[in-house]
Amino acid sequence: MPTHPAFDRNVATPVRLLIAEDEALLRSTLPDLLRAIAPDAVDVVAECGTRTAALRHARSLTPDVILLDLRMPDHEGGPCTLSGAETVAALFRQSPASRILCLTSHEDAQIVRTCLDAGALGFLSKGVLPGELWQAIRTVHAGQRYVEAQLLADADRRTTLSADQVRADLLVGRRGDVLRLLLDGYSPTEIAATLPVGKKHVDKKIAEIKAILGATTHIRIYRQCRQLGLIED
Repeated sequence: MPTHPAFDRNVATPVRLLIAEDEALLRSTLPDLLRAIAPDAVDVVAECGTRTAALRHARSLTPDVILLDLRMPDHEGGPCTLSGAETVAALFRQSPASRILCLTSHEDAQIVRTCLDAGALGFLSKGVLPGELWQAIRTVHAGQRYVEAQLLADADRRTTLSADQVRADLLVGRRGDVLRLLLDGYSPTEIAATLPVGKKHVDKKIAEIKAILGATTHIRIYRQCRQLGLIED
């Protein structure tokens, strides 16, 4: 895991913040929001909406904290070709002294863990309240890790459980029946008709599967089950 050098900056000076966020509304709102929460305590040194610009600003400005959206396009109007962890690692190489705080709607336990391993010090969902956002910025600026409580619990669970334990939890009883059909491409309604059980019961089992895997979408369930060897190539 990358090491983070200590700041020499006087603690009384504002936190120099780079906002890297591709959603224009959020990017334009965050500076005023943070200034309202912490007057004179934050200095937004730059805002950008692409990975290329984020890397350039990180290298030239050496911000104290980089607030990073993990799914930014490489260039304006282009695709996103790097994973969250790859983007974190690239920023860390450009500015090793900067603390990276990930802000994302992709609340996946595996993404949280890989980004932290790549050098990020913080991880928040985009549904976080303004007060917690500022608390996270101050915490990572001080060189301490800050991960939203539920995201940290999911990431720790994913790390603690062995692959065999995860597979066993997924495949037990009716949950396993639902998962097998889900991986075969059945919709929740089709699964309910096939088993047969009520659709609410199917939805409950899918929610349990997502909780076990730390996944938020069906495609992430599929990808993680492939990693666990539950899907044959």
